[in-house]
Amino acid sequence: MKAVICREFGPLDKLVWGEMPAPACGPRQVRFRTTVATVGFMDQLMVRGLYQHKPALPFVPGSVSAGVVTEVGPEVTLVRPGQLVSGSDYGGAYAEERVVGEADLELVPQGMDELQAAALRLTFVPSYLALVERAHLQPGETLVVTGATGGIGFAAMQLGRHLGARVIGAVGSAEKAAFLKQQGFEETIDYSSENFKDRVNELTKALGADVIFEVIGGDIFEQSLRCINVGGRLLVLGFTSGRIPNIPANLPLLKNAAIIGSFLGGWRRRHPEGFAAINKAIRRILAETGMRTPIARTLPMTEAAQALQMLVERKAIGVVALTPG
Repeated sequence: MKAVICREFGPLDKLVWGEMPAPACGPRQVRFRTTVATVGFMDQLMVRGLYQHKPALPFVPGSVSAGVVTEVGPEVTLVRPGQLVSGSDYGGAYAEERVVGEADLELVPQGMDELQAAALRLTFVPSYLALVERAHLQPGETLVVTGATGGIGFAAMQLGRHLGARVIGAVGSAEKAAFLKQQGFEETIDYSSENFKDRVNELTKALGADVIFEVIGGDIFEQSLRCINVGGRLLVLGFTSGRIPNIPANLPLLKNAAIIGSFLGGWRRRHPEGFAAINKAIRRILAETGMRTPIARTLPMTEAAQALQMLVERKAIGVVALTPG
C-alpha cells in the first residue's frame, strides 16, 4: 500500500510517500480503505520523536482516520464490510488502508460525512471529556479556552456555550479573534497583543475564570494559575508552545483551585463504557445543534509534512485533513 513513512525521528520534511507492506488483520481487528485522515498535534510530536510513546521505525504516522471497511477479523461482531467507520490509534492513519482494533472504531453516524466523523475524534470527544467528565462545567460559570480556533479549542468553545457557560476565547492573532467573533463569540483575548492574565481578570471583574481549558502550556499556563477563580479548575490538555510548565504549588493552594489533567487516550483504555457513552452523547448533541468542526484545509497525503507544519506554526483555524488520492 502507499503510505506516509517516517524512517527516522526528526524534521517533518524527512517524511516520504512510498510503499509499505499492508498490515495483517487480526481476529479482533478491522481493515478499512482510507478516505480521509485528520492531522493532530500529537502526530507531529510523534514524527519528531518528542512524544512519550515512540513507535518502532519505520512507521506510518497519523492517529485518526476514516474510511470504508474491507475486511473484519473472525471475532469482530459490531462491524461489517462496506460500513463507514472512523478509527483512532497512535499511528497508521496516513495510508491508503489501515487496520485498527474493533474497540478503537466508531461507525460514522448516518448523515455525517467521514471528514466530520474523523474530526470529532480529535475535537468534540476530548473536549467533552475535559469539560463534562473532568471539570464538571456548570451553567453560568465562566470558561476560558486557550488555542480557541484550533480543532479541539473551537469544539470546547461550542460545547461550553451549549452547556450554558459564559465562554471567552483566547487566541494568538487578530485574525483568529475576528473568526471567533464571526462565530458569535464576542469575548476574546488576543494574547499576541494583550496580557492574558490581566484580560481574564478584567473580563471577570477580578474574580477569575471558573474553568480554563488550557492547551498551550508555557507562560499562558503560568498566567492561568494567576487568573483562576476560587474553587476553579485548570484543565491541562497539551503544550503547543513546546514548553511544559513548572507549577508554583502555592497558587492553587491559595485559590483552593484544582489542576486537572485530561488525556483521552489513557482515559478511554480504562473506561471503555464511559468512552462509548461520550461518543453517544456527542452524536446526540451534534445532531440536535448542528455544531461542526471547521476545516482549515484538506491536502493530499503526499503533502503530510506541510500539513503537520501548519500545526507547529499554529497557522490553522480549525482542523487540517489529508486524503490519499
